[in-house]
Amino acid sequence: MKKYLKISLLVIFLLTTMSGTAMANHSDIISINVNKDIIETDAASYIDHGTTIVPLNVIQKIPGISVKWNNSNKTVTIIQDNKIIKLVAGQNSATIGSNKVKLPVASLIKNGRVMVPLRFIAEATDAYIGWNPYTRNVHIVKATQEMIEKTKSSDLAEARNATLQLPTVRLLKPITKAGGTDTQYYYFPEGKADQVFRSIGNGVEYLEAINGRLEQKWVGRIGEKGTIKGPFFLSSIEEEVGKQPIIDFDRITFFKLILPIGEADYGFINKDGKATTIGHQDMPGLYDFFNISEEK
Repeated sequence: MKKYLKISLLVIFLLTTMSGTAMANHSDIISINVNKDIIETDAASYIDHGTTIVPLNVIQKIPGISVKWNNSNKTVTIIQDNKIIKLVAGQNSATIGSNKVKLPVASLIKNGRVMVPLRFIAEATDAYIGWNPYTRNVHIVKATQEMIEKTKSSDLAEARNATLQLPTVRLLKPITKAGGTDTQYYYFPEGKADQVFRSIGNGVEYLEAINGRLEQKWVGRIGEKGTIKGPFFLSSIEEEVGKQPIIDFDRITFFKLILPIGEADYGFINKDGKATTIGHQDMPGLYDFFNISEEK
């Protein structure tokens, strides 16, 4: 029961990330995700001249680096392997090794908190950073090589599992309210793990694995009154944001996960939109995919 409740809460979260009703942020609050974690701060982040300024503890959450603050000379030192990055509070420049770099906004001390420019540090430490202006959410992703290698596993089920567990980056405008169900669909181009459509209720999104992150490229709301032609395996689309991907595969592999019982129907959909269910199997978790012997 507890596991089902946990999965159900995750499904609600996934649904609301597609829906503008729950996720649109009309305040000045900026939320920050580092990989899959939402970072809590004791000082508010803000935007100055187009640059997001954050408390130092946000930087400390980026994997693979160490961060030190020297109060006597007001210097932030960031170490990544053999790379040393230094910022001095109040100065509009920083150093990366022996190279001096101009900053868009200086780091500073505000109300007793050290505040630093997020994008500069993220990029200097080889992390991906993305900004969603609609939800005022910053995504920072720094995947390990181990995470990336798992998504390329020769075992298709393992690769799909690993791909869906990558940090998800959503930079598109959310669609209007979508309704939910206890059933979740996954649609993969046959034999692929790095491209997936995920559908919950009447919301659907298309995701691609890119350099250790799962990036939302398209999101739509399915409905009988839809006038937008969707991919051949989906009903008509009433609303969409982003660019629909071109599907040039002969078949789509689908998993229909029935959440209350932790089981899934699975099968294929051909280019004519005909779905063929070929089996039913345990699928206790959201990403517990299994191999299908009939899949090419």
